Amino acid sequence: MKYHHFGSGRYVLRLEPGEEVVGSIAAFAQERGVHAGWVTGLGSVDHAVLGFLDPKERVYLKRTFDERMEIGNLTGNIGLNVDQAACHLHATLSPRELIAYAGHLHEARVAVVVELFVVAMQGSLVRVVDPATGFGRLLFPGETPPAPPAGT
Repeated sequence: MKYHHFGSGRYVLRLEPGEEVVGSIAAFAQERGVHAGWVTGLGSVDHAVLGFLDPKERVYLKRTFDERMEIGNLTGNIGLNVDQAACHLHATLSPRELIAYAGHLHEARVAVVVELFVVAMQGSLVRVVDPATGFGRLLFPGETPPAPPAGT
């Protein structure tokens, strides 16, 4: 991964073939101390795992793609999970047939290149588990964490 800081918390990242996308973004954020921000990008992957959140079962229904796919859009946020940088990313991917698959991006491996634009904000966004849903959500600065359900 290579990146350039354009000032005012604005970065452009370039991921090379074989690099893992989600882990690379998190590693970049950890290294640069980005505790709040957003990311958008495009490029191509040759392996990806997308997920659909099933709130009733409280699981992600995952589908793995082991083929060359174009990233039509990658978007998400950067925050903290305890003291580690964490990303919440969604992607729209398209194979050769130019159809689209979209969902939560669990993992992806760069095929040719992935170009990402990161805007860092001051402060921190902390990701906490919401007891009502069992899934992470952003906790805003000064906001009280959600209380566990009564009787637990």
